[in-house]
Amino acid sequence: MPILTCFSLALLAVSPALQAQDDVDVEGLVEFDDTSLDRSLNGGVVSYSESLVDARPAVVSVYAKSLGSSYSREELLMQQLFGITPRRQQAPQFGLGSGVIVSENGYIITNNHVISQADEIKVQLDSQKIYDAELVGTDPSTDIAVLKIESEESFPTIRLTDSDEIEIGDVVFAIGNPLGVGKTVTMGIVSATKRQDMGVISGGFENFIQTDAPINSGNSGGALVDAMGRLIGINTLIQTDGASTGNIGIGFAVPVNLAYSVMTDLIQSGSVSRGFLGVGIEGLDEDKAEFFGIDGLKGALVNQVNAGTPAADAGIQSGDVIVEVDGVGIDSPNDLRVRIAARKPGDEVQIVLIRDKERKSLEVVLAERGSDGRIISHGSSSSSFLKGVTVEGITEELREEHELDEGADGVVVTAIDANSPYVRMLAPGMVIKKINGKDVSTYEDAAEALNPEGKNMFLISYRGANRWIGIEVE
Repeated sequence: MPILTCFSLALLAVSPALQAQDDVDVEGLVEFDDTSLDRSLNGGVVSYSESLVDARPAVVSVYAKSLGSSYSREELLMQQLFGITPRRQQAPQFGLGSGVIVSENGYIITNNHVISQADEIKVQLDSQKIYDAELVGTDPSTDIAVLKIESEESFPTIRLTDSDEIEIGDVVFAIGNPLGVGKTVTMGIVSATKRQDMGVISGGFENFIQTDAPINSGNSGGALVDAMGRLIGINTLIQTDGASTGNIGIGFAVPVNLAYSVMTDLIQSGSVSRGFLGVGIEGLDEDKAEFFGIDGLKGALVNQVNAGTPAADAGIQSGDVIVEVDGVGIDSPNDLRVRIAARKPGDEVQIVLIRDKERKSLEVVLAERGSDGRIISHGSSSSSFLKGVTVEGITEELREEHELDEGADGVVVTAIDANSPYVRMLAPGMVIKKINGKDVSTYEDAAEALNPEGKNMFLISYRGANRWIGIEVE
């Protein structure tokens, strides 16, 4: 089935991120309402206007503009440093989505796909006043982004509630700017929760709320609220039958608990820090469940344990079936990924697994996973020696993957976090040959040569061309 994000146009360049503020008390900025929903009034409600009166003004239109280049960040960087001509160019493009103001000082949650490639972002409120928006940060792994607008006056806000408490059949409302017609409210119910394995966020974490409240292009980033007008999700995408691109009653929203957690990390540190276990996993079928001694088909079957990871250190083995994390049952492989990713590096988790048809409990201290889905390891051969930049010594596999010259020597950049402060200076495939005049060929060489508290001079090679680049460590 085709899956569509509810954004009117994809754009083509990257916005700079607002500086992280680790001293911000995010919890004090937003309003939570944990009042239990009254589900005893079936058939007795004739209007929800009073419930929505505060929620509607907090939903805004988000306008994203690219300034006329469809070049990737890497192409523009290579043109600037090495004179390599980008492959294509096009006129400025515009896109429309929605967003939700969650604090009086102007923090807005929206979808990453609404603004991820925009050069300029503007936000329009119900008053018709338009504000320039700064990008606080993005998290492609959950399709969440955070914006900030400024004013001497307080902005209208929406109350948040615990999205884990919603139930199938609860009345919900989708609020946004579909197709650019203006602020629109549509009504439906919660059709399902924990929709996973949709395959729409490559390498990401999917745990959607499903609703039949009509959602269309332009609704992306808007609010999904309950019958009390409280935010329970961020509308993100729809599923179609392939015959049309419009709504057929199957829409999906990121739960607000997840969106709020991502927002907190982005505001305080500029990136999302996730727990990492280090296993390959798959689902169960009847034959596997019988062989491994599992009642039912719930759990995550381990098919690989990566060396040097928390899983290996804790003694997890291939053939183990993970059935619980911290006392909560695991339904599927994606359920395990979501639960581990929701924890922080350094957290200790209790994992219950089935091995040789017997239950076994293990304590595991989680490591770190980058917000782009790549592992940020801290071993000797591959690591993040600049914030969000992963380098490795050159191997034949990396030489082939990045099309490196046979004589290339140094460390190759293999991954860079989307929110790294060095995202405009370095890119995957670049080879770092020297740092401050010293040859480097391993991570240890690079870490030793780096001045961690000031300016550095890098000799960078790309497709046989060399350039010196000054980089100041942040």
